[in-house]
Order: sequence, then structure tokens, then C-alpha cells
Amino acid sequence: MIAQEVRFLDCGKNRRLRFGISDPVNFRIEADGLVYAAKSLQLSTDRTTFLVIKAQDVDSQEQWQTEVRLSSKPGVSPQDGGAAPQGIQEIVFPRRQQQADGGSLLKRMKRDWVIPPINVPENSRGPFPQELVRIRSDHDKNRSLRYSVTGPGADQPPTGIFIINPISGEVAVTKPLDREQISNFHLRAHAVDLNGNQVENPIDIVINVIDMNDNRPEFIHQIWNGTVPEGSKPGTFVMTVTSMDKDDPKTANGMLRYKILSQNPESPASNMFTINNQTGGIITVAAGLDREKVPQYTLIIQATDMEGNPMYGLSNTATAVIKVMDVNDNPPEFTADTFYGEVPENKVGVTVANLAVTDKDQPNTSAWNAVYKITGGDATGRFSIPTDPTTNEGLVTVIKPIDYETSRTFVLTVVAENEASLARGIHLPRQSTATVSIKVLDVNESPYFDPNPKLRQLEEGLLAESVLTTFTAQDPDRFMQQNIRYSKLSDPANWLRIDPANGQISTIAMLDRESPYVKNNYYNATFLATDNGDPPASGTGTLQIVLLDINDNAPHVFPPDVEVCEKPEPNAINLTAVDRDLNPNAGPFAFELALSPPDIRKNWTVTPAERYVEPRGGSRVRDSPRGGGWRGGGHRRQV
Repeated sequence: MIAQEVRFLDCGKNRRLRFGISDPVNFRIEADGLVYAAKSLQLSTDRTTFLVIKAQDVDSQEQWQTEVRLSSKPGVSPQDGGAAPQGIQEIVFPRRQQQADGGSLLKRMKRDWVIPPINVPENSRGPFPQELVRIRSDHDKNRSLRYSVTGPGADQPPTGIFIINPISGEVAVTKPLDREQISNFHLRAHAVDLNGNQVENPIDIVINVIDMNDNRPEFIHQIWNGTVPEGSKPGTFVMTVTSMDKDDPKTANGMLRYKILSQNPESPASNMFTINNQTGGIITVAAGLDREKVPQYTLIIQATDMEGNPMYGLSNTATAVIKVMDVNDNPPEFTADTFYGEVPENKVGVTVANLAVTDKDQPNTSAWNAVYKITGGDATGRFSIPTDPTTNEGLVTVIKPIDYETSRTFVLTVVAENEASLARGIHLPRQSTATVSIKVLDVNESPYFDPNPKLRQLEEGLLAESVLTTFTAQDPDRFMQQNIRYSKLSDPANWLRIDPANGQISTIAMLDRESPYVKNNYYNATFLATDNGDPPASGTGTLQIVLLDINDNAPHVFPPDVEVCEKPEPNAINLTAVDRDLNPNAGPFAFELALSPPDIRKNWTVTPAERYVEPRGGSRVRDSPRGGGWRGGGHRRQV
């Protein structure tokens, strides 16, 4: 059946045109502009179908469009045999049941009487008011009635969208409708007589706003960011882009389709990615993602409604930025086969060489950060190679002292790896290795005494100018011809001197064990050995002299003075003796009375403290292990 003939006037330009139609499922349009129903259609009497026809110039791609309105033929009311106004559907209130005698049963009909919905396309151009349907009661044959509609859109907000002619019952819309604001209206139609009495039960009228494709798809984000590891296989998921369309998603107006319009750069192929046209999911479709060659791709994504039909669908675009994420597919490589360095002997914590590598992977990542290992030439573990976090260089560092006289050079074998393991499937022909040649520099080292301290055991009382020992130092610089001179650094009692040329130590005073500079029989003296290097270096050594005791100190009575008072009965005092020497040179002690004054023996005697013994005579005090006691008369005396 031919539905409509669409004519296109090209003003004699004889353009080659291609026609498209918005509902290719139910209609088709021929090359000559004739519109056909593609299948048998069941059109309701209350429905108007809108089609959008597009014409495109085949050569210039210029487009034009128009709107075709298809309406069902007006019907005839079975109740009165009369016709409703041209193109207007008529809704008749349900009949009441009749009694056998012709009377009317006042039975209330159901409130939810179903009336077929009225479909009104959004964005209609009018003219307005535009009639939609006619409300009618059978009682209008016998009396005058008044019709009204109530509900949102009529007498409730938003008011005034729908109006009704109270006499004819024609319901009209007063302005274009917007489905995206209100998709349907529920009105209630009433019929009353001139006195306001209800003559019919109200009926419900549903007005559906038919969607038109008046909204473009809108991407949730204008720029979408995604990532994909380099080397990913085809079929690897990357990201999903999403667009929304305010039109009815149940119709083609809101059914979106996605596609990739462009890829930049087009390397290594122009179709590295594909997109699921319904979900917006982006996946890889080709191999060869290499961050070191192309670190980022920019895709222009298009979303089109009307199920992606380019003739009459509305489109919008967004940008997808896909960063190619680094994996460790490039090992570090040394910039030279051999590196050189030098270090003074005995220096610790100094960097002697910087090892440089190149790595094509992403800087400052585990795939780029280098780790250096010594695999040969450092059996004693004198070096380490930490990594400089800024430059990624290996810092060859001395961690143990090196003796030039033992090792003059080192040749280290070093390998470089990454913190991260190489990506699966990456095979290297060899590991990156390098040689580090390190020269040890000789420096003037301090002379050292051996042994240090040096111990000598001597008897006290040794006279001045006695030779004690020779205390010499060794020079570790075997490859330097140097002389060592000696000097005294510390000699608390000033007993010693050292020969500056040969280190011979002799006395300049008598050695005394009882000197306050002797502690626990030990006397310490420190000497300095200085070489003639440039600059000079010196070392110290300590001579420890253990002084052996001799009996060179007499005992002393203690206390030296004491007072007693004369009493009728005999009195006594206790005395003892003190000796600075050590046993056996300090006792036992023996006590005797002195010879002066001559008459002392008449009044005093001395006896050991354990028992009273009165020796007669004697003028000396002999060594004894015990103290003595004095006994005398009752006169006050001083002893």
C-alpha cells in the first residue's frame, strides 16, 4: 500500500538523491520518493504516526529533511451514526444498562473504565489549539450537557495545556509537548447537565507524549582516560565510554550505537582498537602496542541514536585518551664496557666510579630503576654499588679500608638488572655486564709501635742514666723511603728520656714505686714517632713500667704524738707503725723505748698489745707485726 508520496523540488539542478526514513522497520521509501508500508499495520483511530524523511545529495553530501504525518481515517460513531469532526477520535461515555420497561438502572459503572490512550507527538508545530479527541455522552440527545476535563495539565499544574469545548466536548492541546519533561498525562472527563448534576460516571483519558528524536546523545565525560599495558594481546579490554540520550530508550530515538571515527597516531596500524557498538567497550584489536614508540593514543568516539543510522540519527563525539602503560621489556645497558676509578688507601665511604646505563622503559619506575651487583673481583667485600635514585647511576663505593701495600688495583665485574623482572616472553641474548678498574693510591700512613703498650718490669730505686729499653715504631709505607724521629709525649714524673734517632729509653731520675704518679705499681709514659713524609704522619706508643718493691722506706710510729693524764693507777696507750713498702718489706715491727730522756725507763715500758711485757732498756724501734703499749706513772706527760 502506498502511504505517501514525498516530492523534492531541486529547482532544475537534477541532483542525484538518496532518501532515508526514520522507521525503516514499518515503512520503506523508494528512490522516487514513494513511501510504502513495509508490513501490515494496525493503526488505532486515535494514533497519528510521524515519519522523518531525509534526502541526501550523493555528490555533495548535502542533506534536507521533512516530516510526514500519517493519520488513520476518521470513523463513524456506532451510537448515533454521525461522524466525528474530520480526523478527530470520538470517545463515548459507556452506556448504562436498560430495564425491561425502558427505564434506566442507576448502576454506577467502574471508575477504571479503560479508554485507549491518545498519542500526541512532542514538539508539534501546531497550529494550536490542536484538537485531539471528542468527549460525548448519549444523553446529549435529550438535554444540553456540559463537558469538562480535570487533572494535571488541565485544571492542575501545569494548567492550561489541555482545554475542552464544554459544548462540543472537543479536547485540544494548546502548545507543543515535551516528552522529556512529562511523558504522559492522566485526565478525567466529566459530563453534567445545566444544573451541574452528573449524568455520567467520569472516564479516564490517558495522553501519551510520543517521543521524537529531538535530543542528541550526550557523553558523560567529554574526555575519557584509559590505560593498556604495552604488548597486550588483541582482545584486551581497555575502557568503556558511555553516552546518554534523553529520548525514549525504548524507541530507536534513544537507542545508541558507538563507533571510532579516528585514531591518532595511526601507528603501527590505523585500527589498533575497536569498540562494542552497543556497550561502548573499547578493546585492542591488533598487536604491536609499544610504549617506547607510541606512548599514547587519541580516539574520537561517536555516539549516534536511531540505532546508529547515519541518515536521520543524531550524533555527538567525545575523546578517548589511552595511555600505553610500561612493562619491563627493555633491560638496562651499560654505556661503556669499562669504567675507571681511583681511591686513596684507607678511605671509606667514598665513591670511586659512576656506572651509567640506558633503559628505554618509563623513567622512575621499577622497570627503569637499575640494580647493580658485583659478580667478580671483590672477594673480601670491600665495595658496594648503591643506585643514585635521580640519575639511575651505579655508585661504586668503598665500604672497607684498602691497604695500598697489600692491593694496588681492583678489577670488578658488574651486572645491571631492573627492580622488576623482565616481562614474560622477553628473552635476552646476554646480560648487561661491565668492568670497573680501580687504582689504589698510596698515602703517607702513620708509624705504629708494636707492641703497644710495651711492658717492662723493673725494681724501684734504679738510678739515673740507666737504660731501660728500646721502643721503636714501624712505618707501614714500605714503598716510601722515610726516617722516623722519636719524642716524649707524656712522662708525669719526668723520669725518662728517649733517643730521637733510635728510640732508646733511659732514666734521668731514680724510679720510686711509692711516687704518687705510680698507680697500682704501674707507671705509664707515652712517646711519639713521626716520619718525614709529606705531610708528616705520627703515631703514639705507651711504655708501661711495673715497679717492683724494695725495702727503701723505714716504718713510722702512729700516731706520732699522744697526750695522757697522770692517775693514781697505771695508765696505757696503744701505738702502731706504718711502712710505705710492701710485704715482706713492711713488717713485722718491733717497738723499743728511745734512750732519751735518760730516766724514761723508770716510768714507762713498752709491750706487745696482746700481753704486757716490760723489757728493760732499749732505744730502737724494730720491725714487728704487732703494735705496742706504753705504761707509766700518774703524772701528765707528753710522749
